[in-house]
Amino acid sequence: MSRPNVLSTAPVTSPLLLPTVLTGVFITILDFFIVNVAIPTIRADLGAGSAAIEWIVAGYGLAYGCGLILGGRLGDLFGRRRVYAAGLALFTAASLACGLAGTPGALITARIAQGLAAALLTPQVLAVIRTAYAGEQQAKAINLYALTMGLAAVFGQLVGGALIEATGDWRACFLINVPIGATAFVLTLRHVPESRTGADVRLDLGGAGLIAFGLAALLLPLIEGRAQGWPAWTWVSLGAAVTLFLAVTAGS
Repeated sequence: MSRPNVLSTAPVTSPLLLPTVLTGVFITILDFFIVNVAIPTIRADLGAGSAAIEWIVAGYGLAYGCGLILGGRLGDLFGRRRVYAAGLALFTAASLACGLAGTPGALITARIAQGLAAALLTPQVLAVIRTAYAGEQQAKAINLYALTMGLAAVFGQLVGGALIEATGDWRACFLINVPIGATAFVLTLRHVPESRTGADVRLDLGGAGLIAFGLAALLLPLIEGRAQGWPAWTWVSLGAAVTLFLAVTAGS
């Protein structure tokens, strides 16, 4: 039987807890969509080809999807506030790297780092809400969580367009995350209580690795397949994804 969550701090009293964790959700979802409006200026400024543009867009989602389950387990094991803060710091640093990127390769690398950071911080938010609130307060917090994700998705391209219009530079779409992320990081340390699952939790690196490789094997051909005319490796990769997911199921 799994042990209950253990709070290492006093019950929540800070009204800044929910805005702090929802800020992390907002900027990570926003970055799924904000880059789309910046593509023409990125292409012109960095001389990025079609393949590079695809990876600038999709590299984030691929890294996010592959790291999400492992990120949740790390929060259970090492503490949700600690992992959320680490993810937020990495996301802020990766956003700065995106904004300073001088080549398509550098921007792709920074986007992948952003996705991994998002995979660290995002799973912690619902866990923090679940341990910090109860009853009607918890229901309201979860509703606000869902609303935040929806607003970030809806306004992603609008915010990106406004930033490019105001600054004339695609880099603002990423650099805007730096002051927001830094502020949220400080507030996290002050206003978010720590919590973790009991000591019997173990980090299943083998299972997490199978899931990550399975997702990569599934998403890579979906990202590259159509542009390359669905060569043989895409079908091999899709078959490998099925095999890996079956291995995860058999081992669970």
